[in-house]
Amino acid sequence: MRKLLFVLLSILCFKVHAQQNHKIEEKSIGGYKVSIYLPPNYDPSRKYKTLYFNDGQTVFGSSGLNVDASADELINKKLIEPLIIVGIHSDYNRTSHYVPYNDPSMIQDFGNYQPQAKEYSEDIIKKIIPFIEKRYSTSSGRGIAGYSFGGLHSTWIALNYPEYFSFSGSLSPSYWVQDFKIFEEGKKAKDTQTYYFDIGTGEWNYYVPMLLHTKLPILKSIFYYEIFGSHHQISDWRGDRIKNILLLFSGNTDLTKYMWDIQLEIIKSESTGKFYPRINPTIRYSNGLQCSISYAATFKLLNTEDGVVNKDGSFRFTNPKDLTVKITYDGQEKSITVNYNEVEKIKAGL
Repeated sequence: MRKLLFVLLSILCFKVHAQQNHKIEEKSIGGYKVSIYLPPNYDPSRKYKTLYFNDGQTVFGSSGLNVDASADELINKKLIEPLIIVGIHSDYNRTSHYVPYNDPSMIQDFGNYQPQAKEYSEDIIKKIIPFIEKRYSTSSGRGIAGYSFGGLHSTWIALNYPEYFSFSGSLSPSYWVQDFKIFEEGKKAKDTQTYYFDIGTGEWNYYVPMLLHTKLPILKSIFYYEIFGSHHQISDWRGDRIKNILLLFSGNTDLTKYMWDIQLEIIKSESTGKFYPRINPTIRYSNGLQCSISYAATFKLLNTEDGVVNKDGSFRFTNPKDLTVKITYDGQEKSITVNYNEVEKIKAGL
């Protein structure tokens, strides 16, 4: 009996170990602290894609973004290829390192800073990447990700150094800096790259136009996700949104296998108090990747005398009557009735 119990415990311990056998190594590279995730069963004879991540001190562990747990889960389910993740720690120079533009309006909330995104980016390229690629078994596939100011930077560096980064993932990026100047740089995106960015309606900023500024095909090379009720905080970024980044960077999404649905959103801007009523069609692919369809869909208002529906799904009433909208995506049609009284009731409660 004792022998049987010992065997069972040994099996259990082996299973737990097998699920937790990634490694996190801490290094100092060119004046930057970095935390490096090596996937389960890391094999130096195998080549791995590398995802660099801003604010590296918050990337791993359950109190942060928990990227290591998400990566382990997706690897174990064989939804992504094993990868290396490099968290580059931020310090008191965070705003200066991540923000590429001079925006005097930021000083009141964030203090004095000097736009040093170019210098920081070149440190990544000239110091951190060579160290990682000399010490670890990496392939040519590189990506970079971040949130907030770090998300602004992860978009900016990919746009300006496309030869170094084939992927950019941005969680609630601060695209608003200097009156959305990053939109003007969207045209630099290359068709060899993939971009992902998202925003929560609880922190609302209108980032949808970035989809058009890049000129990239939506839901093929650029992906946007609008999450109802989500706020600007780590607890809302971990989980599905981290998995979106990992799936797009290191997974193999079958874009022909999906389900899509329609969400009605009444968003109130925290900064302006204005309301943004939107029809937000969302898509979920067979591997779990979730995105908003947005401009990839077409919206047709059937009773045009009672309102307006724009190409991005935003709408307004011109009469106090319900709107009937037909939405078409990839040859499929769905309809939604937007109830005038319900919308007004929601607005009154916000």
